[in-house]
Amino acid sequence: MLHQSCANYPRKKWHVLHNDRLALVASGGNHYRCDACHRISNGFRYKCGYTELDVLCGSVSEPFVHPSHPHHPLYYIPRVGNKTCSGCNNSASRVLTCIESGCEFVLCFHCATLPQVVKHRVDDHPLSLCYGEKASGKYWCDICEKETYPSKWFYTCKDHRASLHKECVLGNFAGFMPRSTIKSRSGSFEVVLNNSISRPFCIVCESHCMYPIALKMLGLSDLYICSLDCIRKAFTL
Repeated sequence: MLHQSCANYPRKKWHVLHNDRLALVASGGNHYRCDACHRISNGFRYKCGYTELDVLCGSVSEPFVHPSHPHHPLYYIPRVGNKTCSGCNNSASRVLTCIESGCEFVLCFHCATLPQVVKHRVDDHPLSLCYGEKASGKYWCDICEKETYPSKWFYTCKDHRASLHKECVLGNFAGFMPRSTIKSRSGSFEVVLNNSISRPFCIVCESHCMYPIALKMLGLSDLYICSLDCIRKAFTL
């Protein structure tokens, strides 16, 4: 089964990050890491040689208009050295840049392709992406109950009373297809939705999985892993 939008992806296309045409290919059950946003996925990808882009980053074209910077379009300008992303404050070498004089707004591909609206069990209403704000008080994430930094992008609910880390809302496995199988040198995992009344228990961090997607070890009874950090501690994907 395919979403209509997935079925309509172009089979071949040019991209600003690559000087040759990329071909749309299926994962075949294998996972990969996108060269632009560094998310791991097992869905469709655009590939040419060793370059692999997930369909989100592969769909980015110039001029790129983002709601966080609506007045000026963004462009990819190859450069030497890293720039600080205006969305996450992290350093990245591949960024989309505003070319208007005096404007230093840049976005890494990870932030540029974040969903604007997402549904989460923490709230009955859809959560919206907030592009940071100036605040004197402290913000706390309702999912992990740790401090959030309002200068970075975060998700908020309809009444704007909650601030939620992007990582807590989306998790590390948002690029994995539910009910699919992930194979690694250490074993195989089933991709499962964390939407039951009782959240599964991660065998590595020994806490209930708070992210929307978790990995369940095949061949073993009810053994779950909740994040990339836990995988790095226990296995090598």
